[in-house]
Amino acid sequence: MVVPLTLQNLTTSVKGVQLSPHDSGEVRRQKFARVILDAMYQFLGLLDVDGTVLEINRAALEGAGIVLDDVVGKPFWEARWWAVSDEARSQVRSMVEHAARGHFIRRDMEVFGDLHGEKSIFVDFSLTPIRDDQGRVAFLLPEGRNISEKVAIQAELTRKNGELQQALERLREIDGFKTKFFANVSHELRTPLTLILGPVEQLLKEPGQLGERERARLGTVQRNARSLLQQVNDLLDLARIDADKMPLAYVHVNLTSLLQEIAAAFSASAEERAIVFQIDSPSDLLADVDRAKFVRIVANLLSNAFKFTHTGGRIRCSLHRVSNDRFLLSVQDNGPGVPADMKEQIFARFAQASTDSSSYGSGLGLNIVKEFVELHLGTVVVLDAAGGGAIFQVEMPVRAPQGTFVREMGEHPAPALRQQPHSLPDLPPPPHAHRSGLAHILVVEDNQDLLHFLHDVLVDNYNVTLAANGAAAMEAVLNHTPDLIITDLMMPQVDGMQLIQELRAMAQFHQIPAIVLTARCDDALRTNLLEEFVQDYLTKPFSPQELRARVHNLITVKRSVELLQGELASQASDVGELTAALVTHRKFLQDSLLALQLSERRWLGLYENTAVGIAMADDEGRILIANPALQKMLGYDEHEIRGLSLVEITEASERSMTEHNVHGLMDGILPSYQLEKRYEMRQGGYLWANVSASRIPAIDGDGPWLAVIVEDISSRKQAESELAATQTELVRVSRFTAMGELAASIAHEVNQPLSAIATNSQAALRWMSRDAPDLQEVAAALNRVYRDANLAGDVIARIRNFLSRGGIKHERIAVQHILYDLLRMLHTLFQESGVQVTVLVSPALPNLNADKVQLQQVLLNLLINAVEAMRDQPPDQRLLSITVNEQATQGIVFTVCDSGSGIAPEMQPKIFDALFSTKNDGLGMGLAISRSIVENHGGWLRLEPGGGTGACFCFNIPLMS
Repeated sequence: MVVPLTLQNLTTSVKGVQLSPHDSGEVRRQKFARVILDAMYQFLGLLDVDGTVLEINRAALEGAGIVLDDVVGKPFWEARWWAVSDEARSQVRSMVEHAARGHFIRRDMEVFGDLHGEKSIFVDFSLTPIRDDQGRVAFLLPEGRNISEKVAIQAELTRKNGELQQALERLREIDGFKTKFFANVSHELRTPLTLILGPVEQLLKEPGQLGERERARLGTVQRNARSLLQQVNDLLDLARIDADKMPLAYVHVNLTSLLQEIAAAFSASAEERAIVFQIDSPSDLLADVDRAKFVRIVANLLSNAFKFTHTGGRIRCSLHRVSNDRFLLSVQDNGPGVPADMKEQIFARFAQASTDSSSYGSGLGLNIVKEFVELHLGTVVVLDAAGGGAIFQVEMPVRAPQGTFVREMGEHPAPALRQQPHSLPDLPPPPHAHRSGLAHILVVEDNQDLLHFLHDVLVDNYNVTLAANGAAAMEAVLNHTPDLIITDLMMPQVDGMQLIQELRAMAQFHQIPAIVLTARCDDALRTNLLEEFVQDYLTKPFSPQELRARVHNLITVKRSVELLQGELASQASDVGELTAALVTHRKFLQDSLLALQLSERRWLGLYENTAVGIAMADDEGRILIANPALQKMLGYDEHEIRGLSLVEITEASERSMTEHNVHGLMDGILPSYQLEKRYEMRQGGYLWANVSASRIPAIDGDGPWLAVIVEDISSRKQAESELAATQTELVRVSRFTAMGELAASIAHEVNQPLSAIATNSQAALRWMSRDAPDLQEVAAALNRVYRDANLAGDVIARIRNFLSRGGIKHERIAVQHILYDLLRMLHTLFQESGVQVTVLVSPALPNLNADKVQLQQVLLNLLINAVEAMRDQPPDQRLLSITVNEQATQGIVFTVCDSGSGIAPEMQPKIFDALFSTKNDGLGMGLAISRSIVENHGGWLRLEPGGGTGACFCFNIPLMS
């Protein structure tokens, strides 16, 4: 039972303060105040005016790892808290001096205040002067609260803000690159467009030179080139706006007259489509505007209205003042209007008001309107029109900003507008009547120019019917079944996809072949259409010749199929023969089923009882099923192993290769693979396994799968490891055994030159001791002594190098430089020996990390051996080739080949043994030392088998990081 503390039974210690019921009221209040202050502040104390410590709270003392006696009576700035730096002590001392003069001082400070003075923290530190009754500063009150977390958050916030600013600057830079790219591309497109439009206009102006069909084709080229030029100009304008290079050339004009001139360009389109086009404006409205940009504003708004207004609709354009200094331009239509969620986005770049996939346009027209209006310090909004449709309202100032130069009104025509293309007839009458014997093709396309073009391409060889959308095409199919359908995908009302799907759902039209024409470069869509619905797929732009060839092929195939089906339908079948064949086939199926069931039982017995692990995995390497042997190997039961990833249980260094192999199998790149690898077992440790994997193709849409056979080779690997250790020990023992043989060889090899040295030395002494010394004979004897001494030294040096272990001085070396130095050093030897040298070095070889001197020694031994091996050959047959190349798994590979007499087969196994030589006067150490050097570098040296004369020695130096 917990007894609550009361004033009557209060005897306890709180934060080092002893509380007793015998305390007087004043003492008790002082102790309570001490407890409260210790709990409230990280740092609290009392100083005299000189900065001497009088009192410090317990929390501050514990944080610094000191006791009160350590600081009382001492200068405050010398305490442990300020040992962070001399600068901190100096700052505190200065703060004490200012506070003593009656100033309140506050700043953030770093102090030793955690982990008993071992860890620094940040505190919000202040010094408050405490005055006596006469107003003089009597004490100083230091206070501090821990704000380390706040400082850390501020630092993180500063870092994040810096990263955000960098990202923003990068985004601006990328946006600048994008604008510059659009401007450059648009500018480059203007030249070829000029070269298209110029010649086309010249041809159209020549009367009598062209037939009606050619003029129609050139008219199509002209209209679409102008449309493309307008889009190029839009992109250039936006690039200038983004670069702040779109100045306004103000002119004082009559907007009413200008509006009438602009509207006249749309009158023909309104008349052809039976659209009621009204202009409502005062007789005169003078204003300061940029003439060209105002024309673009009005033309874009009217073009947008005509685009979304159906045949027989209404468009109204009005202009009037709304105040003394502003005017309002409104364009209203009764089309589908602008959805509520699009009203804010409609003026953004590349925005499309229609969600219909068939909507066309660059999405720049309204954005250019907004940019040009804002350049005039105006506003543009879109509203819902009464009775349906949309109203675009532009409000602009009547006068240019003060101080702007304004040109006076002159007789200048309105800037040239892109002529509004006259609407083509919905279905132009074909130039030829229906011709018997020709295939019937239905062409479905909502773009009238392209519809005319397709008709022109096909009409010479086929009967062609045209439809402007999927609904009209369905009606045409019901009236007259075509032999082939060519359809666009994105169309109003019923699009091409819906048309094909509806036709495939109707039995009588299921077999009609179809070609899709689309501007969408979508591989997934293409694959889906070709697999499920259509026979061919063409991406715009396409070649007329290619279209004719594909149409011809599909028509030919369709007619061939119809001919075969007719032949089959005309032949009668013998019912008895069919019945007998059916019975025989049924018996065969029954026998096959029994054999299959027996095979399945045998396979199941093998699967469950074999000692080899068997598993089947999905295309990501996740195990679907595994036999008991594999479960036991890895330590999982039947349920735990299912879903386990073969990649994840592979030893970490081999996972990327395993993932590559699995994907290679499933993608059909690898037919199968077999390798040795390690799997992580559930209970820890690794399982060494010989793994064979192959791909099982999909069956009836199920699959494909990965078949994996796992053989436990852990015991073999352990035996191999033990064998390798034993072999290493044998090599060491053999090396010491060879020491005895080497000692005998040293005695034999060194004894001969030493004996010659002694003999020649004695001869020199005898010649010198004569009354008339023969100095010539003395010099000859001493030369022989020098020669034999060098021979003995060479023997000892070779033996020392062979016995040397380690001592490799790794450095970055260029192979080309080593070869150049060696060839230059041996140039005289090659010339005197009559050897023809051929060097083949792969370009851009990486540098080697090897011992340069030792590598030169290996190459020098092989080159000198090759020269000596060819001394008995005729001079014109002494050929030496040096080849250096890089191999992915071997590193840098060196090959030295000569045209000598070669090495006898019985000698080849011994040529790398120490003290074995094919030369009568050889020591037998060169190749042994060379192999030792190469193997110390992690490589191999071997004699390459060859069918020709001579010998080829090959060695490699692995690449190391």
